[in-house]
This record gives sequence, C-alpha cells and structure tokens, in this order.
Amino acid sequence: MHQIKTANGQFEGVESLEKYIYEKCEEHKTDKRAFAFALIVYDFDNPYITKILEDDKYFNALDYTSGRFLTVFYIHSEYIKYQSERAKKTNKARFEFGLQKLNGPADLSPKFIGEKLINHFDLPSPSVIFFNTSEYLITDYTIARLRENEIEKGFNELLKVIKTAVNSLKDVKDENRENEMEIFNLLKLSIEGSEFWKNAKSGFDKVMKLKDFLTFWKI
Repeated sequence: MHQIKTANGQFEGVESLEKYIYEKCEEHKTDKRAFAFALIVYDFDNPYITKILEDDKYFNALDYTSGRFLTVFYIHSEYIKYQSERAKKTNKARFEFGLQKLNGPADLSPKFIGEKLINHFDLPSPSVIFFNTSEYLITDYTIARLRENEIEKGFNELLKVIKTAVNSLKDVKDENRENEMEIFNLLKLSIEGSEFWKNAKSGFDKVMKLKDFLTFWKI
C-alpha cells in the first residue's frame, strides 16, 4: 500500500499526483518491489472506503497481501480535504475579484483522479484500477468494481480483489520481469475472469429474486 503524496509531505495539484505515480512505478520496477500497480478509486459518496483505509488493522492486512507483487496506490483523505478547502478559497477569491461566477469546489475525489490517470471518464465507484506503465505512460489497465457498501463487507471484497491479482503473479520469477506485457496479461485475465463470474452471479441472483417475487403473488 502506497500513499500518494510528494516526498516532503506537501499536497500539490492533480498533475503532480499523476507524475508522482509514474515516478513511483518506475522506481518500484527498478527495485523489484512490484510486478504491477493498482489505484483504489472512490467518490465522495463512498465514505466507507476512507474508513477502511484509515483503520490500521484493515490497512495492514491489505498491505501484507499486496506484498512485493503489487503496489497499491491510495489517496489519503487529508489530501482530499486540503484540495477541497483550497478550491473553495480560490473560487471565493475569483468571485470577489469578478473573474468568474462562484462555483462549488472542484471534483478532486480519487475517482476523478483515477479517470484522469487512465483517460476513462465513466469509472464505476468504488473500484480498483490495475495497470502497468512504461516511460510515464499507462500501457494497459483493467478495472475491478467494488459492489459492497458496508465497512466489513467492503474490506473483505477489497481484500479478495487484491488477493486475486496477487495470486496471478505469485509464480512469476524475477528473471522474467522484463516480460511486462505477458505478466500484466496474467493479472488482467484473472481480474476480468473474476468480474465475469461476479456479474454472472449478480444476474442469477436477480433472476431468482424475480422468480421468488412471482411465486409469492401466485399464492
């Protein structure tokens, strides 16, 4: 687990966060600390994700599971708070000087940052983006949607998603690290296979609920 922030602990703009992510990806590949990368994304109406990340026991379990196979980036709630307050002040100043109409704070949620990172503007929230990079570019990615909306169930679901990704990488040997495309395909197939079965189960559950509903009204 890796918190996104600058080296001196200061919070900067969204562009600097993207640069930070790319730099850390290159560093972790060079140091053999990860085969692939992930970003936890969520919106302001998914507060339970923040609570999971701020709980030491949950955090430590996620950190232990990702290990040396996967670097999981996350954005601390303090960054969101800081940027929201800065946006409010900037909008107020511009309004007072007549430069623009007063608007609400800019959308600086982890979901928004994730969308900018992969240039995909319809991300499910919450979710986990798994990705690989090369020379400060995203070369491939896949998305695992998080469906639970309670802390305990949400943690178990997030942990299972990370375990699925890690299990696909455990048998990769260090001497094969340069085969980045093939390695990420292992992860991608594993995550997308998991998503397929979750979607299939969801569809089946809906059909069964409808069947139960119709059966009830036949009585």
